[in-house]
Amino acid sequence: MTTTASALVATLAAHGADHLFGLPGSTEASLLDALRRDGRVRYVMALHESIAVAMADGYARASRGVGVASLHTSVGAMNGLSQVYNAWRDASPVVVITGHKERMILAQDGFCAFADLPALFAACTKWTWQSLSSAAVAQDLRRALHVSATSPPGPVFLSVPEDMLGESTGGTAVDAGAGARMAPGKSESGRPGPPGRRPDRAATLAAARLLLQAHRPVLLLGNDASGAPREARMLAEALALPVVIPDVTELSTLPFPADDPNYVGLYEQEPAVLEGCDVLAAIGCRVFFPFSGAHSPRLPPGAQLIHAHPDPRQVGWQILPTVGMPADAGPALRDLADATAELGGLDPQRREERRVRVASLRRAWEDRLRAERETRWGGVPISLPRLAAELGRVAPRGTVFVDEAVRSSPAMLKHLPLPPEAAWYHTSGGALGWGVPAAVGMRLAAGRHPVVAIVGDGAFHFSAQSLWTAAREDAPVVVVVLDNAGYLAVRRAIERYLGTPVEPTAYPGVAIAELDHCAVARGYGAGATRIAHPDEIAPALKAAVASNRSEVVVVPVEDV
Repeated sequence: MTTTASALVATLAAHGADHLFGLPGSTEASLLDALRRDGRVRYVMALHESIAVAMADGYARASRGVGVASLHTSVGAMNGLSQVYNAWRDASPVVVITGHKERMILAQDGFCAFADLPALFAACTKWTWQSLSSAAVAQDLRRALHVSATSPPGPVFLSVPEDMLGESTGGTAVDAGAGARMAPGKSESGRPGPPGRRPDRAATLAAARLLLQAHRPVLLLGNDASGAPREARMLAEALALPVVIPDVTELSTLPFPADDPNYVGLYEQEPAVLEGCDVLAAIGCRVFFPFSGAHSPRLPPGAQLIHAHPDPRQVGWQILPTVGMPADAGPALRDLADATAELGGLDPQRREERRVRVASLRRAWEDRLRAERETRWGGVPISLPRLAAELGRVAPRGTVFVDEAVRSSPAMLKHLPLPPEAAWYHTSGGALGWGVPAAVGMRLAAGRHPVVAIVGDGAFHFSAQSLWTAAREDAPVVVVVLDNAGYLAVRRAIERYLGTPVEPTAYPGVAIAELDHCAVARGYGAGATRIAHPDEIAPALKAAVASNRSEVVVVPVEDV
C-alpha cells in the first residue's frame, strides 16, 4: 500500500533531501515506517526539537540546499520554534514538517491539540500550511521545498495530521514535481539555476553615477553578497572602494574576505572609514539593524544611500534610499561594475586618491588588530585575540567555523585568520543553542572537512545533547567552549543599568561557574579537555581536529 507518508518520503528523495533531522513522537509512526521501507532518506535523530531544526539549518547552509526537519505535533513544533526564528533571521532555507494529532483529536480539542498550528509559525516563516487532504501532501511538500529555496530563501512550515499520514493514496503514482529548485542558484540536476533577480537598469546607472562622482564612497556588504565574492571584488576594485561589513549581530556568514586589501573592518567600528562619507552603497544587507537602543547604526550625516536587497520590503524599510534596487546581491554587484565601465570609469586622479585612502584605512585597521593581539598575549584568563589567532593558525584548509560565541563573537571574528577555502557561519537570530547542532548538520553536509564550533559556556548547555547525535552519525565536530563562568551579556546589561561594575555572584541570573562542561561532553560521547594557559591552545586544538570523534576544548577566557 502506498501511504501518504511514503509519498512524502518519495518527494523528499526526488528533490535531493537525503537527510531528515527530527525527534519523533507517536504521531510519526507511519513516517518512520515509510523511511525504513524507502531507504533513500536518512533519519538523523536529535534529543530535542530545537536541535533538530538547528541541524537542518546547518545542513542547509553547508550544502547550499534545503534542510528538512520533522517535529512531533504541537508541543514538539513549539520546542523547535526558536531555531525556526534563527533560520528566518538568517534567510536559511529550512522546511519544518510536523506530524500533527489526528483530525478527530484536533476537532475535539483533545490531547496536544492546537488547531491553528500554522498560525503560530506565520510570523517567522515564508509560508505556513496544514495539508487539507492526503492526496495533497506530496504537492504541499513540493511547494514547501520550492518556496523555501526561492530568493530570498527562508524557513517554511508544513503540518500534516497523523491520520492523514497513514492513509492510502490509492496506489497512484506520486508526482514529485520535476525541476523544483533545491538551492538558490542551483537546480537538483546540478545545472546552474536562475541567475538571480537583476536590478532595474535606470536605477543601476543612477547608482553608478553616484559612486563615480562621490568623494568618499563606502561599500557595505551584507550576507546576501557572500555568494558573489568575485563580483564584490570586481566592484571594489573598479571604484577603489573601502569595504566594510555589518556588525556581527547582523551576520550569518562572511560577505567579503578579510584578507582582501579593500577590506577595512566592521561598520561603525571604524569611524575613520565613515568620516566624510558622502555615498554609502549597501548591497545585500539591511539598513540598519539595531541591537539595542544604545547600539543602533546610522547613515553617516549628509551621505546618500544606495540600497540593494533581495527582499523588496527591506529597500526603504528604515531609510528611504537615494537609489533603491530590489535585487539579489550578485546581479546588483555585477551590473554596477558593468555600468561604471559603461560610464567611463574613474578618472586616474580620483582613482589614485581613493586608492591611497583605502591603503591608509587598511594599515590603520591592521595596526589596531596587532595592538589588540599584543595586549595580554600571554595572559590568564586567556585573551580572545590570542585564542582566535591560535585557532586560525592550526585549523586545516577548508575548515568550517561555526560561531556562537555571543559576547565574544566580535573579537573572535576580528582576530580569526581563516585558512584557505575556509567558511564561517553565525546566526543573527539570537536564539541560543544554535552553534553545536548547526555544526553537526554542517559536518554531515561538509564530508571530510573539519567543523569547529566556537560557543559560549551558556550557549553550550542549550544544546550539548547534539554531541550524542554527532557520535551516533559518525559526524565528529570540535567544540571550543569559551568559559567566562556566566552569562556575560546579562552581567553587562546589569552594569549598564546601574552604571557601575558588579560581581558576577552578586546578582541572580549571571553566574554558572559550577558547571562541569567536560563531564557533560563525555556523557554524550565526546572527548573533552580543559586548558588553563595560552601555550596549551595549539596542542589541544591540533589533537582535537585530528581525533576521530567529537572533542570539546574548554578555554577559560577573559571578560569582554
